[in-house]
Amino acid sequence: MLETIVFMCESSVMKTIETSVGPRERLLEAAGEVFAERGYDAATVREITGRAGANVAAVNYHFRDKEELYAAVLRHAQRCAMESSWVDGGEGTPEKRLGGFVGAMLRHLLDPERPAWHGRLMAREMAAPTRMLSQLIDEGFRPKVTILEGIVRDIVGSSLSGKRVHLLAASVLAQCVFYRQSRPVIAELFPGLLEGEDAIAPLAEHITTFSLAGIRAAARAKQKTKS
Repeated sequence: MLETIVFMCESSVMKTIETSVGPRERLLEAAGEVFAERGYDAATVREITGRAGANVAAVNYHFRDKEELYAAVLRHAQRCAMESSWVDGGEGTPEKRLGGFVGAMLRHLLDPERPAWHGRLMAREMAAPTRMLSQLIDEGFRPKVTILEGIVRDIVGSSLSGKRVHLLAASVLAQCVFYRQSRPVIAELFPGLLEGEDAIAPLAEHITTFSLAGIRAAARAKQKTKS
């Protein structure tokens, strides 16, 4: 498959995708751009097919209708994410695995090679959920959260309730997602913080250290209430 998808961005010229990829792949990439820019309701099949260099009938042939095309685009973006470097954190102590998980998640979220529309589309889906959100969570997000909660459990033992473990795992995730969702703001407030190839390692170390302190503090607080 072609490594780079090229768009013409002048407002007076309709965006087109290089034709050296298959028609289905061109439709997926074009639809991802349009859905990410305009949202599901405002996106039109005509604009999508125009960018893909295809006719309107191609959507019916490959995806049946606009709704199924949208579902296929979300699955495509999620599949690309699952094929990235986001792993379970590897082996070793729970602390080391937490660091591995955080580092892998940051590499995934801040990957400069990842098409920009992936993140924008997922943000739109979470802000205005469709019937696809539950499926995306079950297939992509929930397995990774289960891994993270297992790491947290290994750190604190059995002293904390399930709800408390949920909160701790959510706090770890929130720190990572913050640097993706708020990247333009961070660039203004803290210039250079996320720039360069070496930016992820110290950020991952910071989040891991901060999270471990919070996780251990929660476990100690629970022990004090028991004594």
